[in-house]
Amino acid sequence: MELFDWLKVNCQSKVLHGSTVPWSYVFSFAIWNLWKHRNGMVFNNSTLNRSLYSVSKNQALEYYYYVGKKNRQKNKVVYNVRWEKPPLGWCKLNTDGASYGNPGRAGGGGVIRDSEGRWLRGFARAIGFTTSITTEFWALRDGLLQAVQLGVQNLVVELDAKVVVESVQSHFSSNAYYSSLLADCRSLLGRFQHCRVQHVFREGNRVADAMAKLGCEMQDHFVFWDNSPSDVISALVFSETIGESVCRLAGPNLAILA
Repeated sequence: MELFDWLKVNCQSKVLHGSTVPWSYVFSFAIWNLWKHRNGMVFNNSTLNRSLYSVSKNQALEYYYYVGKKNRQKNKVVYNVRWEKPPLGWCKLNTDGASYGNPGRAGGGGVIRDSEGRWLRGFARAIGFTTSITTEFWALRDGLLQAVQLGVQNLVVELDAKVVVESVQSHFSSNAYYSSLLADCRSLLGRFQHCRVQHVFREGNRVADAMAKLGCEMQDHFVFWDNSPSDVISALVFSETIGESVCRLAGPNLAILA
């Protein structure tokens, strides 16, 4: 096979890599990184980097999550999205990550509420310089730990990072960048009597988003609150508790959420 044909076949491949990301994405980032690394070794005497494969997988995963899926949603429909209270006897954990750049200065946070929408525990963490997906795993891990400490038995977990939801629910290992965080999350999920993890649009995750942004600005490493830390967040909690919906443009094959 000629070089051009080989490149074309791999760049247009529809096969999934690790059942999540199209192989064409991983391949494209891999050959780009290999070429940059080769030039660095030839012209700058840089040393061999044995993590190029992991770097390429991570970049492909982030590109697929933030760009690839969005580009496939051609026809958009307006949906009303709102935060839903958990069933009686259950609590709900909402988490989110935020970063100023990808990678960039990052924070994570979230909130645990009961079946009436009452605030039980909020938390935020200043994570440092990292990627968007890594912040999502940090926030999820912190939230699960807080729920365990509160003695929650039945827990609904919601976050707007679909790739994190899929990673937690799958049985394959993630890449080295956040494999330990993923393992911690899976272990913590097993400590509840009943637990389910589900994706929510960011419009239904506004309080967690505010907590994550608070984490980006914090000087302290980790803080938790048994009451809302600000009037702005209190207003968001109130609007979600009373069922206020927010409009969202999304693909036509989604179920109506409100």
